[in-house]
Amino acid sequence: MTKVYVNTGNEHRQEVALLLEASADRICDYLDRLHAGTGTLKPAEYDRLLDAYRAEMIRYDRLDQELAVLEMPKKHISKELQRKRNEERRAKIIY
Repeated sequence: MTKVYVNTGNEHRQEVALLLEASADRICDYLDRLHAGTGTLKPAEYDRLLDAYRAEMIRYDRLDQELAVLEMPKKHISKELQRKRNEERRAKIIY
């Protein structure tokens, strides 16, 4: 059987924050290796490291965006307000 894990919003936010921190550490490691090996690395190795760095930057940006969405306060619109807005929109439509 497959295990089903149910995460609360807070647990998921913490997991994403940990993934973001790990990604930031990997980015720093890649930068250090790129700067240290500028003259000593072969071009193919340098390109491989640069590609890994770029991929990690993309991963970091996506995790950062996900964390920003998770930390954004949710807007609750009352049903009465939503009903009034729908009525106003319907009134604007001219057939």
